[in-house]
Amino acid sequence: MSNLIFACWRGGGDALAEGALRRVADRITGPGLAGHPHRVTLGPREGLCLTGPVGAAVVEGLSARLGALAGVWTDWHVPRAPVPDGTFALLRTGETEVELCSDFAGSRTLWYTLTATHFFASTSQRALVCLLESLDLNRAAFAWFLSSGSLGPTDAWDRRIHRLPPDARLTLDRTRWTLDLQAGALEFRPQPMEAEACRMDLQAILRAAIRRFDFKSAHWALPLSGGYDSRFILATLVEAGWNPPTMTWGLAASLTQPGNDAFIARQLAERLGLSHDYLLTEQPEVSPEEVVDRFLAASGGTTDQLFPYLDGLHMWATFAERGIAGVIRGDEGFGWIPVRTVAHARSSVGLVLLKDCMEEAEAEEIADGGQRLPEGLEHQSDESISTYRDRLYHGYRIPVGLAALNAVKAPFVEIASPLLEREVLAFVRRMPDVLRTDKAVFCRIAKAAGPPLPYATMGADDDRSDYLRSEPYLRWFREELESGTVEKLLPETWRARLQSDLRGAAVAAPSTRSLRAALKRIVPGAWVRAVRARMGPEHPSRRLLVLRTALASRMVRLLEADAGAMGGRAT
Repeated sequence: MSNLIFACWRGGGDALAEGALRRVADRITGPGLAGHPHRVTLGPREGLCLTGPVGAAVVEGLSARLGALAGVWTDWHVPRAPVPDGTFALLRTGETEVELCSDFAGSRTLWYTLTATHFFASTSQRALVCLLESLDLNRAAFAWFLSSGSLGPTDAWDRRIHRLPPDARLTLDRTRWTLDLQAGALEFRPQPMEAEACRMDLQAILRAAIRRFDFKSAHWALPLSGGYDSRFILATLVEAGWNPPTMTWGLAASLTQPGNDAFIARQLAERLGLSHDYLLTEQPEVSPEEVVDRFLAASGGTTDQLFPYLDGLHMWATFAERGIAGVIRGDEGFGWIPVRTVAHARSSVGLVLLKDCMEEAEAEEIADGGQRLPEGLEHQSDESISTYRDRLYHGYRIPVGLAALNAVKAPFVEIASPLLEREVLAFVRRMPDVLRTDKAVFCRIAKAAGPPLPYATMGADDDRSDYLRSEPYLRWFREELESGTVEKLLPETWRARLQSDLRGAAVAAPSTRSLRAALKRIVPGAWVRAVRARMGPEHPSRRLLVLRTALASRMVRLLEADAGAMGGRAT
């Protein structure tokens, strides 16, 4: 998926030259994408740029769409026309109006800002900071990053930048120079349903939804795991007469390890007669500085999920070289793990506030009083805990957490998530709690799809937290915590606590991966989920706070450099 950059100006004296858009595009395009020229289109009062490999992105005049549509929408580019279905980021430009549209799930984030002279929109916050030529640091965003590993439900790194909500249409009236935001309400209205009737209805909706996506007009590939989601998508596509190319990635040893994603995915592809590639994530030693800089350049500092990209995004950079225009993701919202309390429901989806894990006075100081849970994400008095949990999943985890992971991959490939189609999620929001919890109904549907092969009990990569205790990363953490940037972000008491934790840190022992694999094959997943449900809310560990602080520190310096890239300054 390409990154989108759009600028609209109020008068001729405020026009941006093509070269300015190209400089911004060069600035936000990370290494590994050389040889993929940007696509720039200028109008009398606007400019559009798609960066890097355009892939399956579509441009019509000065309108653009990223992602994939479900069904045929010939007027997708016309302002005020119905918003399409699918998973996408959409810009529509007309003579009197400009529109930004998000999909029903909010699977892809659009950021925007309006000044007295310009309207800027992009899939990259960094692009907007470049265009604004300054940085007005939002301390609430840092607080959310520290407590949740994201920027929170509504915040951006710059106070002037806004996130387009899910199921929304933002309209710029070019004559009045005003914005009008219309967003659909996120409502869960559980209804009584028999399990079998629910299964049959959901199965029919899912199959129809997946088949509405056009994955044949460009080179789309399906990352295949040993789990439920991608396997069901694969089975449905094969039933519809299309055999997509598949791939899995991970460690070389995973291919021969029963119960592993890599082992089962290859078996599944062979059984169906599909072409299947296994991409190794084991790379020559990449320094933490290079890994982090590439990760932040791609993600824009919207997530702390560094682990899948410890190769410095080298694997994702090969996708364009291999001619892969897009990947089909298994992101879904069928229901989440059992929880017992409101606090547990919030923490289960990662919606943790600083005051949940430190003294309130300290939390207020770090956030400058700006970290607040939006009213729409508060627990409602007539709402069950399970319904609240899944409403948070749809209202926060998908459009914030999962969308941020899509942003990491976006510079390299287009992304489609057919299980997040409008009709699918609308039906899930009517299902009773018991049929959503632990994806109970969907798991029954998926188990009956495709060849009768076992499901994976562990991923194809190594332990997700081992690297946090490796010598190179411990060294980098220590250096970053001593930087002047961290001094501006954290009070001295918390810097001292984190530095003390690092001074006492031991380098990780050799991986116990084989032992973990054996335990996962022995211990039933239901037992693990039951224990997690009884444990209650989970708050970030001290080591995770170290990682988030170091990432945020590096990100702030990157944004300060972005602010000056066009001749501006940080504030």
